[in-house]
Amino acid sequence: MAINSVSNLSLRGNGIVDQAIPAKTEKTPSGSLPGKAVAEVDQVNLTTSSLRLRQIETQDKEGPPMDQAKIDKLRAVIASGEYQVDSGKLASKILDFEATFA
Repeated sequence: MAINSVSNLSLRGNGIVDQAIPAKTEKTPSGSLPGKAVAEVDQVNLTTSSLRLRQIETQDKEGPPMDQAKIDKLRAVIASGEYQVDSGKLASKILDFEATFA
């Protein structure tokens, strides 16, 4: 099965993908309009989750802002063995993160 290119698709803000296909001539079985052009439009509705993933991918390419001084300080604390993990806070953050995909 051949896979067609998707470079000609446009995404609207509401998550609907439109692809306008040029009119083509088809013979109709009943002969209602033989030889007349038929215009086709395909639509795909994307889920909220897929739109969110696309947004995350775009943000990921830009990269988050970094505070190099804070990163260096944290690395030093970890290397010295002084870094303490609050397991309750970590578990809460993990649950919050997972809830964004539910």
